[in-house]
Amino acid sequence: MLVSDRADARREEVRLGRRPCPEYLLLEERHGVELLDWSRLGDGARARSARLSVGHAAAAWRTLGELDAVFSDGEHVGVPLALAMRASGRGIPHLMLGHHLTTGQKRRVFRLLRPQERITRIIVHSRRQLTLIEAELGVPGHMLRFVPYFADTRFWSPQPVAGEALVVSAGREHRDYSTLAAACADLPARVFVAAGSLFSPGARYAPPVAWPDNASTGSADHLELRAWYARASVVAVPLVPNDFQAGVTTLLEAMAMGKAVVVTATEGQRDIVQDGVTGVTVPPRDVAALREAVARLLADPGERARLGANARDLATRRFSLDVYTDELARHLEEISRSPAAVHSGA
Repeated sequence: MLVSDRADARREEVRLGRRPCPEYLLLEERHGVELLDWSRLGDGARARSARLSVGHAAAAWRTLGELDAVFSDGEHVGVPLALAMRASGRGIPHLMLGHHLTTGQKRRVFRLLRPQERITRIIVHSRRQLTLIEAELGVPGHMLRFVPYFADTRFWSPQPVAGEALVVSAGREHRDYSTLAAACADLPARVFVAAGSLFSPGARYAPPVAWPDNASTGSADHLELRAWYARASVVAVPLVPNDFQAGVTTLLEAMAMGKAVVVTATEGQRDIVQDGVTGVTVPPRDVAALREAVARLLADPGERARLGANARDLATRRFSLDVYTDELARHLEEISRSPAAVHSGA
């Protein structure tokens, strides 16, 4: 598995309980998946870049003859690896996770260079991506699978902390903090936003002109963010219109902690929350709807508890780390056993 992280550092952090377990460590432990992570590429491999992704793919390409199958943890490494296999005429079963394949640049790559000819199966976290990839990128439907994202429900679990009149949000990619700021300006609650991004700090988002007096922003590591969630009455995930699973990490973390969530119902983010059952959904860029949803939950502890309990139950049954890694392992096993898998995209 090509892992865009330094697994050596993460093992110790997970062991000490400082962070949630990433899926690749469980794939290694339970399913015998060999990791080709950044720690095997040298000390300089510490932040995602185009150059590092190409080098990562090249390192994987050199080991193809030793493997039964390869799993790329995103298109940033999966596409270069597929193109290298296609150019060299070499190939093995190749599973790729597709985070957001429908950007303008990626559409052109798939249409013109056809990396799908050396990708056996693509996993996506959004049903909307599933539809668009087949319709617009020329990728056959039999190569695509929908697998929802996950949260480590052992790390992100309900905490014995009293809730406060507090609204928490986190993340930066495709967030609509302009709408959140306007919606929360007059609410009788504090607002805290951990507005950082580990993966795509240049991604589109809508910042407010100014935050209201009841709001503050800052950074938070995993333990600090868990503490913020624990104290929150509501976790809000406001999103600008998009066609992929933006906001899914924050959403599932909060649900796993048994929190009442409010999320923007974008085209890409419709697969996790059932409105009125496991959370509340609101239309994009609708200040009044977001304010009403948050205010109603702040005023109704019974409804918060009901939604939070339903969310926690769903997270543990459908969106847990165990479920996710077992599903990834199943896909790897399936493509490695298929004689036609190497060239299934041709």
